[in-house]
Amino acid sequence: MLVLLPPSETKVSGGEPGTSLDLSQLSFGAQNPVRSALLQQVVELSGDETAALTALKLGPKGAPEVQRNQEVLRSPVMPALERYTGVLFDALGVHDLEPEPRAWVEDTVGVFSALFGLVRAFDPIPAYRLSFDSKLSGGPLAAQWAEVTAELWEQVPDFVLDLRSEGYRKLAPVPPGQGVFVSLVKEGPAGCRKAVGHANKSVKGALVRSLAITGAKCDSVEDVVAWGSTHGYAFDKDSLREGVIDLVISGS
Repeated sequence: MLVLLPPSETKVSGGEPGTSLDLSQLSFGAQNPVRSALLQQVVELSGDETAALTALKLGPKGAPEVQRNQEVLRSPVMPALERYTGVLFDALGVHDLEPEPRAWVEDTVGVFSALFGLVRAFDPIPAYRLSFDSKLSGGPLAAQWAEVTAELWEQVPDFVLDLRSEGYRKLAPVPPGQGVFVSLVKEGPAGCRKAVGHANKSVKGALVRSLAITGAKCDSVEDVVAWGSTHGYAFDKDSLREGVIDLVISGS
């Protein structure tokens, strides 16, 4: 199983002294041509602070984020799950997991970002700023990632539990039959349920933490539903449609 998370806008600064980005150290190397092209576009864009602030949808105080992009090829790296911060990653709490669940995370969790695509939990990445809806000279990010999407999913033999947000999901949709996208919804009749709001991030983090602690092994939607029924997560098997399943959150 591969559990797929979105990145966060907020990121920890710094990294391992003396290190810098090496694309050969990132997982799923079929993406490297697009990674390289996007990095060049990001560095080029960051040379014009005003244009960069607009393209990255940043306000006047966003200059430090532009500087991160200026330095992205030479700044130090750290593991992806240590780089990303915020509600989801705080709820996952990889720092205080016992060795066995942490090993599960290392083997099972990935993050799909606008700049690096799919990486494993502890692949080394620098600090940067780029969102799924950022504007770069090479055109829409979804179109650029589409150039390697088929090759990417050929490198992923596992069943994919897709916990990305819709924006990141659209950059590289999981092929039909290879996984399931989880839609977090409030209680209500199937087909009329409303999406969970900001709380979806903490729910996703807690879900992955629970999967890790229990050492979950899910190779199908049926396995996910069965695991959920045992561990307090209401995956509605009757809601399954076109690769999407509802996870119904009580009291949301």
